[in-house]
Amino acid sequence: MKSYNLSQLPRVALHPETIKHIKLGHPWVTEDSYTKKFPANSFFLLGINANTKKDVGIFLNDPKHKNIKARFWSELPVQLEFEEELAQRIDAAIEKRFKLQLSNQRENYLLINAENDFLPGLLVLLLKEQILVQYYALYWKNLESEIIPLIKKSFKNYFSEINLKNIWIQERNFEQKKSIVSTEVSTCSEFELQEYNVNYKIKINENYDYGLYSDMSAIRKQMLPFFSDAKKVLNLFCYTGAFSLFALSKGATEVISVDLSAKYLSWLEENLAINPQLKKESHFCMNLASEKALLKLKSENKKFDMIICDPPSASSDGDKLSNAFKSYEQLLPMMLDVLEPSGKIFAFLNTHQISWNKFEEKLKQIISSTDYKDNVLPGKRFKLSEDYLPIKGFYEGDYLKGIMIEFKKGKI
Repeated sequence: MKSYNLSQLPRVALHPETIKHIKLGHPWVTEDSYTKKFPANSFFLLGINANTKKDVGIFLNDPKHKNIKARFWSELPVQLEFEEELAQRIDAAIEKRFKLQLSNQRENYLLINAENDFLPGLLVLLLKEQILVQYYALYWKNLESEIIPLIKKSFKNYFSEINLKNIWIQERNFEQKKSIVSTEVSTCSEFELQEYNVNYKIKINENYDYGLYSDMSAIRKQMLPFFSDAKKVLNLFCYTGAFSLFALSKGATEVISVDLSAKYLSWLEENLAINPQLKKESHFCMNLASEKALLKLKSENKKFDMIICDPPSASSDGDKLSNAFKSYEQLLPMMLDVLEPSGKIFAFLNTHQISWNKFEEKLKQIISSTDYKDNVLPGKRFKLSEDYLPIKGFYEGDYLKGIMIEFKKGKI
């Protein structure tokens, strides 16, 4: 196991802005003129104030990451050796999830939430009876033989009723190429799990993602009160259909799922097939870009009580590559055209690069350029919570943003 050995750690100067953000609780050292001098072959770095020469703390070196070059680990003086501290943090994170009692409602949730659990770059999910370990910082790969037993031990202590079948390890990368291995020789990579009484097919070793966005799970629960009046639901960028199936389970009489990927729509149909309690005749797929689907629906005089729009951060609609933030310039006016007067739009953005206020102001700006400018307003926010709850000072951890848009009362 790694040891600090402070006298031998490389001392690296930190940018004044980095130090300011570290003191506010932000754990990242992003690329700048100072990081260019960081050594590439040291696991730990001792960060210092370039002006005062005083020690700032211990950092985990991340030279292979595109933007983040080190992540804060500990203040000085250190209270525990690295191995002890690592074990305590893993145990504290898993104990926190145990106390949330999420297994009463769903079989997919986080056990470790990276920076938000003070384990920077390490995300660990429970998917029914299997664990998926995701490295967002590749220094964890060097500690694999240590951290996997620690995760197993802590998991067994708190979740003894779950028969853990496998642990998968995935390197998350900018190219979104599948890079996943199993810690077991004989294993099943395709299985079903349940979320809020709906079944989903998980394919853990087939794609970059496994078929269900677990960070949306708590948000689906937050949205529950709005599904009771939503009889006609439109799900744009539906992926494998979690919101579509959730809407059907809450009594929707017509659900239209839109996605450009035929593969994901086929996966959605598989999910429908394992839910015999849902009315499949009430569900329809549109294998189109969302803009084209909205035009078609408008031409057919379709209207919806609820529209869910969760575009990927950057996606191709078949003709061009666009980012989610800008795509709302086209999408939002078209969604308003097919929204019932009592209906609601749930607009999501999945990036830490755009703040809550900037996202809301963008939506207001778009609305102001439409015929609905006097009648529509953004309202309630839907944030990460429960197992994905971000910590104060780390705004990147608050990456998933949802804003409800509706007509003002009495206005059409």
